[in-house]
Amino acid sequence: MHAVLLQGQGLTIERPARTTGIAVGTALAAVALLLSLALLLRALDWPASFPQFLAYAGAAVLAAAAIAFAFWTYACARLGYVIAEDELAIHWGPVAHRIPLTAIKGITQGRGEQRPRARGIGWPGYHVGRGEVDGTGHVLFFSTHQVPEELVYVDAGGIVYAISPQDPSRFASVLEKARKGVRGEKGAPRPAVRRSAVAVHPIWADRTAQLLTLAALLLNAALWGYLLATYPDLHNEITIEFPPVGDITTLESRSEILQIPATASAFLVTNLLAALVFQPKERAATYLLLSGAIFFQAVFWIAAVVAMINA
Repeated sequence: MHAVLLQGQGLTIERPARTTGIAVGTALAAVALLLSLALLLRALDWPASFPQFLAYAGAAVLAAAAIAFAFWTYACARLGYVIAEDELAIHWGPVAHRIPLTAIKGITQGRGEQRPRARGIGWPGYHVGRGEVDGTGHVLFFSTHQVPEELVYVDAGGIVYAISPQDPSRFASVLEKARKGVRGEKGAPRPAVRRSAVAVHPIWADRTAQLLTLAALLLNAALWGYLLATYPDLHNEITIEFPPVGDITTLESRSEILQIPATASAFLVTNLLAALVFQPKERAATYLLLSGAIFFQAVFWIAAVVAMINA
């Protein structure tokens, strides 16, 4: 197979071999989605109970896995390497690593005796993440290699990138020629990462916001699990005293008790969406909204416990 290497007007574009990586990723996404749908459809006819909650939770986890595999497969399909007049760009999904040619210290090809070990996203024909390579050290992988000889290592002065052009020797030769022909002060500027509008959203790097979001989601999921676990033993008529306002409500059907977690979920979704909108400009408002989401989950937990006591 010939390398997909396009050259012209100081631009060289190559797409690595991606057939295996895309096929495996597509299969994983499809299996996860089918299992999610099968579990969801099977649980629809079950009575409200803890097993039904577990089935719904399992379907949600499988659906999330399907989305993740689909995204990683999309990123694999987008993987490419571009040599411009003054930089090497590694495109992966919504992210582009831009390495100035003046920052490149060396270019070497993979050898059979080396043992690339990548951590992160990885399956046959697809490797993205940090890892180690014997004789090279820490490496950042953006490759679809299946054997070490398919790799080219680009040392950018502190960061070593592992890529897998279809013709490693030819690509390394073109990159070396471009590096030697570039004008400018050696060693400056440094590599940079450019992200799309979605990938640049601060939520991906804000650990505090992520932890607050996770806490609110877990509280809401636990609330659903608690009520569905106790639902089969409930009486048909339930009296609820809602603590914040002191109202006393009598439910004529026990199914109305599920309005508690449903309303809690509605508050949660509203707060999370508002937090995503405010975060790029008002981080304090984001934390307030996410803390409010946790507070509302706690309030509905109190309502659920009171309802169970009076059931």
